[in-house]
Amino acid sequence: MQLMRSRRNMLRIATWGAVLLVGALVTGCSNSSTPAAPSSSSPAASTRMPSAPAATEASSEPSPVISHLGRTKIVTLGDVEVRVTRSAIGFNIACNATNSGDQAVNIRVTVSVGDGKEWVRTTELDFPHVAAGRTGRETTTVAGDSYAGESPDDPKIYIDSVINY
Repeated sequence: MQLMRSRRNMLRIATWGAVLLVGALVTGCSNSSTPAAPSSSSPAASTRMPSAPAATEASSEPSPVISHLGRTKIVTLGDVEVRVTRSAIGFNIACNATNSGDQAVNIRVTVSVGDGKEWVRTTELDFPHVAAGRTGRETTTVAGDSYAGESPDDPKIYIDSVINY
């Protein structure tokens, strides 16, 4: 007998929860910014409320800045600068990562170099224990032409991720 009452109470709770959910959906718990039109009998009918200006959201992520210095292509994203120069065996990649925080951190930067279509080479650069206000520097070479031909003269450079840990 006790078990039946417990099931009945659970069913009652579930039913009321569903009713409240449907009620909330029907009454329009939305984020709509259009005000309801005033009725013609109300004194506010002749007065229109100005609509709120649309808020423009600024992206919290920085945009990459691309420049050239001779044969070297430079991509800067926030506190990271990547310089890529084509060499006889592939691409020389030089990366500078600045710690703009107030304590020492480890920084890992993932960089991809490709032709923008199908050929891509990816490398990770680690900067251990970069002191506050200091810049970590590392240089590496990613080698190789693609199986379908040579590597591009003007490569696409992507800073895939910057992780501070």
